[in-house]
Amino acid sequence: MIKVPRVFVIDAEGKPLGEMTINEALNMAGKADLDLVEVGPKATPPVCKIIDFAKYMYLQKKKTRANRKAGKAKALKEFRFSPVIGTGDMERKIQRAKEYLSKGHQVRLFLQRKGRQSQELAKSKFEEVLSYFEDYESLEGKPKFAGRRISITFKPK
Repeated sequence: MIKVPRVFVIDAEGKPLGEMTINEALNMAGKADLDLVEVGPKATPPVCKIIDFAKYMYLQKKKTRANRKAGKAKALKEFRFSPVIGTGDMERKIQRAKEYLSKGHQVRLFLQRKGRQSQELAKSKFEEVLSYFEDYESLEGKPKFAGRRISITFKPK
């Protein structure tokens, strides 16, 4: 006697139809003008679903795209300041940095000294810039001093 493989079948609405032979399942799918798709090959017996395969593939790709889009790492935006930056320029950069923080990006602010610019002037200017970001949390805690550069990174709320 030939043993005919059996599968567990689920219809297009998601209702279980029970265990049947592959031929019976293919006939049911043909009558509904749909496809028989194996969705659980490792189960015993294997699980098959009667669905429109093209639509199923479309939805799978759509899910994958949505997951990829949601999983994208937010970019780190950098804003450079100078000890002799003008008030208008400084306020515009601060405004842009806050916009990026509200969009969910991390923002790194750094002040670069050039030539003979004094360290005290740079520190005071950087403290002035930081006063605008008191509402935001820093990743490092305190500004990092590295040679002629002072930097700090903020994360969004």
